[in-house]
Amino acid sequence: MKPIGSFGIVAFKKTAQIAEVLSRIQKWAEQNSIPVCFHPNLADQLSNADHAETCEKSFLDKCEAVVSVGGDGTFLSAARMSRFCEKPIIGVNLGGLGFLTDISPEELEINLNKIRAGQYDTISRMVLEACVQRGGDTICKFNALNDIYINRINTPKLTSISAWCGSDFITDFFADGIIVATPNGSTAYSLSAGGPIVEPTVQAFLLTPICPHSLTERPLILPCDRSIKLVINEKNPDLLLSADGLESLRLQSGDEIIVSYGGVRTNLIQLAERSYFALLRNKLGWGQGYKNKMIYSDNSL
Repeated sequence: MKPIGSFGIVAFKKTAQIAEVLSRIQKWAEQNSIPVCFHPNLADQLSNADHAETCEKSFLDKCEAVVSVGGDGTFLSAARMSRFCEKPIIGVNLGGLGFLTDISPEELEINLNKIRAGQYDTISRMVLEACVQRGGDTICKFNALNDIYINRINTPKLTSISAWCGSDFITDFFADGIIVATPNGSTAYSLSAGGPIVEPTVQAFLLTPICPHSLTERPLILPCDRSIKLVINEKNPDLLLSADGLESLRLQSGDEIIVSYGGVRTNLIQLAERSYFALLRNKLGWGQGYKNKMIYSDNSL
């Protein structure tokens, strides 16, 4: 791949671990004469604040790749901040599961040198677009790498949401809410709500009701060449629409949400070819219960 000549660094939390990583990146950049710019909100965490940009636009203009320092939430924020452009993103994993982040802190400098030398691959992930229509007018648009979801805010009751796939009516869902996810987001909120895991290169939408009233209302995998339309049926809905948990809008009765895939993608840097199923085994602990059971059985003999 093309060698990366400059890096933009993003972090949103202030912890000792993040401060240490930022210091190491700054030192690595100075020792190797690599142009590195830091997001404006990091100025007070740097030993040399001259590396921090004064605005988000200049930050993005001055880097060829974005490095996210934190967990998957920080990575999603970095993707949204770059407006899901084709500028590649790599994550330093300081979070929990870390499905999106690829670099461990222990191998930080080694992996930055690999990216600098072009020793990496990029993988593309589809991005959702959600248009909210109210009274026949489009009032806002959202993009999401993982999911667009509707959930109740304060009222502990079911809501009614009608759903279509293209022009084909699906059903009226009676549930706490509903999730439209990409395959990349199948291991996020949708998984917690009982949705399936979908290999991220599959071109599809996941439609997952949240705590549906009927046990027969199951998650659906739908083609992404047709849009999904959701209509809010409640007269006084207490519902919030959210994109990746980062942008949100309070919904009203009769609002229509059109979720589509228009070909927009975001690029993730991948340092080594790896099996997605190996990632799942590692992150989700697949097979560990059986292994532990065998170890326990052997020790009890």
